[in-house]
Amino acid sequence: MPVRRKINDIDIRLLRIFKGVADSGGFSAAEAELNIARSTISTHMADLEARLNLKLCHRGRSGFSLTEEGQFVYECAEQLLASLEQFRSQVNTLHQQLTGELNIVCSDAIVADPQFKLADAITAFETIAPEVQINLATNTLPEIERALIDGRADIAFAPWHRDLSSIDYTALYTERHKLYCHRSHPLFALENKHISNKAICEGKFIHPGMQTSGAASKAMIDLNRSASAYIYEARMSLVKTGHYIGFFSTHYAQPGIDAGELRALLPNKRFYDVEVAMMLKKGTRKNKVLEAFQSCWK
Repeated sequence: MPVRRKINDIDIRLLRIFKGVADSGGFSAAEAELNIARSTISTHMADLEARLNLKLCHRGRSGFSLTEEGQFVYECAEQLLASLEQFRSQVNTLHQQLTGELNIVCSDAIVADPQFKLADAITAFETIAPEVQINLATNTLPEIERALIDGRADIAFAPWHRDLSSIDYTALYTERHKLYCHRSHPLFALENKHISNKAICEGKFIHPGMQTSGAASKAMIDLNRSASAYIYEARMSLVKTGHYIGFFSTHYAQPGIDAGELRALLPNKRFYDVEVAMMLKKGTRKNKVLEAFQSCWK
């Protein structure tokens, strides 16, 4: 049965709850995220299914999953809620006072980098826009790109590995990556002058699992790709087994170097530099909140 009546505030609230449940992976996990009792969530979901005359999800002993119709409704709800937020942001530009939300997404690889001045920018932004709610998340580069394009993120920061025609990039600083091994790896105890390129290429290498920049691809040439891991923590877990080598930014690896846990292999040969960029969706209509935040970036 098609939805013939107008969508009202109750429908939008139910769709927000449905999206929260889907994002959390089930009713129990969504309880804390939504700050709503599980029984109430169940009632709201039943109400939404009745309003749409659709079964949106399976729940039971086998776990939680969306039905085919539920997945489609989830994608539509995501677009609707993003459009509502965009509407609010654009209307806010008519007011002098800065209100609404600012959605920021970053690569996990840069959040702890001393060169990444996000905390300074947010501190300055808070003084001029204390009423704006900041939503900060980390994600993989493909998800960051999708969030910008879909309108779920207003601004993003990530290593600039590739150019998409729908995104504008502004370089902020350069980040160096070197090839590292753990102290339990056979190459750790050798001096670099005794480590051959052949030995490096024969070792098990962890690829980032995504399209890399030209400089990164060149530095990885001939390496024995035996695993892939984008997230740094996952990649480091593999390196700590003593069986794998992998690239990390120097700021991320430094604590391991200081603790005697890591070392760089052929650091004058196996390295690459990547620009960390500020990313915006191309053609995005500027609003005062976003412009104010950009003005705080130094």
